[in-house]
Amino acid sequence: MKGIRLFSLLVLLFAVLYACQKTDSGTGSGHQAEFVRVTLSGRVTDENRQPVTGAKVTAGSTIIATDADGYFSLRNIYVDQNATLVKVEKAGYFTGTKTIISEVEKNNPVAIELIPKTVAGVINGASGGEVTVPAAGGSIRLQPDGVIDPQSNKPYTGAVTVSAYFIDPSAENFRQIMPGTLRGITTNNDETGLQSFGMMAVELNGAGGEKLQIASGKKATLHFSIPEALRGQAPATIPLWSLDENTGLWKEEGQATRQGNDYVGEVSHFSYWNCDAPFPIVNFTVTVHDQQGQPVAGGEVVISSNATDTISISASGHTNAEGIVKGTLPANRNLTLKVYDKCRNLLTTKNIGPFSTSTDLGTIVANIQTGKVTISGSVINCNNVPLANGYVLAEIENVYYSIPVTNGSFSQTISRCGTAPASATLKAYDITGNSAGTAVGLTINGNTLNAGQLSSCGTALNAYINYTVDGASIYVAPPGDTIITVNTGSNITLIGSFPKNDTTKIHIIFQMSGERRAGTNHNVSIIYAYKGEQEYTRNGVVTAAITEYGAGVGEYIAGAFSGTVIDSLRNRIVPVQCNFRVRITEKR
Repeated sequence: MKGIRLFSLLVLLFAVLYACQKTDSGTGSGHQAEFVRVTLSGRVTDENRQPVTGAKVTAGSTIIATDADGYFSLRNIYVDQNATLVKVEKAGYFTGTKTIISEVEKNNPVAIELIPKTVAGVINGASGGEVTVPAAGGSIRLQPDGVIDPQSNKPYTGAVTVSAYFIDPSAENFRQIMPGTLRGITTNNDETGLQSFGMMAVELNGAGGEKLQIASGKKATLHFSIPEALRGQAPATIPLWSLDENTGLWKEEGQATRQGNDYVGEVSHFSYWNCDAPFPIVNFTVTVHDQQGQPVAGGEVVISSNATDTISISASGHTNAEGIVKGTLPANRNLTLKVYDKCRNLLTTKNIGPFSTSTDLGTIVANIQTGKVTISGSVINCNNVPLANGYVLAEIENVYYSIPVTNGSFSQTISRCGTAPASATLKAYDITGNSAGTAVGLTINGNTLNAGQLSSCGTALNAYINYTVDGASIYVAPPGDTIITVNTGSNITLIGSFPKNDTTKIHIIFQMSGERRAGTNHNVSIIYAYKGEQEYTRNGVVTAAITEYGAGVGEYIAGAFSGTVIDSLRNRIVPVQCNFRVRITEKR
C-alpha cells in the first residue's frame, strides 16, 4: 500500500438547502442572513504579494484550491448576500478571511493576503506561561493547566507552541490582511461598524502540530500594543471582539482596559481578537468609470472618516466587472472616498457625506494616467469547438485580470501599471469542462494585444486530492499525477494518489466504508502515507464526510476528512487533512 496527504478542493455541501433559507440571527435587529447565488473569484497572495498555490478556499458550502497563480473561481454558489465569507487555509499561515456584500448573479472580486505564522514562544501546558508578540509588542499569558486538546477534550500538558501576529490598523497593508470586515454583532445582537485599535491572531499547537485551545473555565490574558497613531483617541475601556469564522462578522465578547499604551483583556478561546469601538453604519453603492465612461474593474474603493480623531474609521471594497461595489459606510460623518487601481495607485479623491440612510453614491470618474491595453482573442475547448463558459486569466506586471469568454471570444480593455513594453501571460479556463489550458506568453507593445486562439484543454481541474500530512501540503491532479479509485464489495472504496516521478512528496492511500450516496459519513478504516522509508498510518477514529458519490466508473466521489496519523520513524502523532474529488476508475 502507498500513502496519503491532505488539503482541499471542490466540496459541494448542501448548497440547495442554503438557497431556500433565510436565517434569523437572534432576537435583536442584528444580521439577517439571506442566501443567494453568486460567483466569487480572486487571488490569494503571501506577505510579498506572491501567489499562494494550493491554498484551500471555502465559501458557503463549496471548497476549492488555488491554482499555480494563486487564483480561484467559485461559480454559481450559494452564500449569505450581506456577509459573504471567503476563508483561505494554507500550512504556515493563519487562516485568511474576507467578508463582502455580494452582487446577485454577478462575479464578485475578492483579494486575500495571508499572514505568515510567526512563533512567539513555547510554553508548558501544565505550568502555563507568557510569550511576547513578535515585532509589534504585546503579550499572551496562559494559566497553569489552561490548555486542552479539543479533539479529546483532555488537558494538554506538553510543549505548546504559541504563534501570534499583531495587525496594526494604522499600517499601510491593514486592508489587505485584515480578517473578515469591520462589522460586528454586539451583545444586544445589533449589527455595527467597528473602529479598530488593534487586532491579534493567536494559534496554539501541540508537539505534533495539532491545534489546541484554552481549557474550559480558564482564561488567557492578552496585551494589545496600541499603535502610536491611535493613542490620542484610544478610550479608557473598549469592547473585545472575536471573529466568528462561520459568519465572517465579529462577535462582542468582553472588554479590554487601557493600561498605559496597551489594552489588556481576558479571552476564553483563541481565534482573531479585536479591540474596537462600535459606530453606526448605513449601506452604500457606488459605480466607478474611467474618463471614457468605461467601468473600472478590480479597483479598490476606500471610504474613511476625515476627522482627525477618527482616522481608523473606514470601509472598503473592490469593484466588479461593471465597476460597481456595495458595502457599508460610517453613518452621520463627513467622509473621504478614494479609488485605487489594481496597482494600488490613487486614482481619485472625493469628499462625501454625511449620510443617515442607505445611499447610492452614483458614478465616480477615476483619473487613470497609466497605460491601457485591449486584450482579445478566441478560445476552443477540449472538443476543439468554441468555449461556451469560461474565462482567460491574464498576468501583466505581476497583476492578474480575469477576462470572461463569450461564445468562444474574449475582449477587455484593462488599465496597466505602466506604459513601457511588458510581458503578458494568458491562460484559458473551461468552467463547464473543469479544465485549463497551457499558459501562453506574449509581449505588449502598444494599446492592443491579439492573443490569437487559446485552448482551455490540458489540465483537468475536476479530479484532485489535496492533502496535508505532518505539515506538508500536496496537491495531486491528473494528467500529470495518477489517482486510482476502486469500488469493491461491501460498500468499500479505495483511493490512492501518486505524484508523478516525484519521490520527495508524500504519497497516500486511504480506504473508506459506508453507504454509497452523498450526505453520508464514511469510516476511514485505512490511511497509509509514505515517502521513502517514512510511513504514516491511521491513529484513532477518522470519519469522512461524503458530498458526492457517483454510481459507476467515470463518475465522481468527493469528500473530506481530518484526524491524526502515526509517524513510524519518530513514533509521534501528527495531524492529517484531506479534501478530494476523484473519478471512479474501477468497480469490482
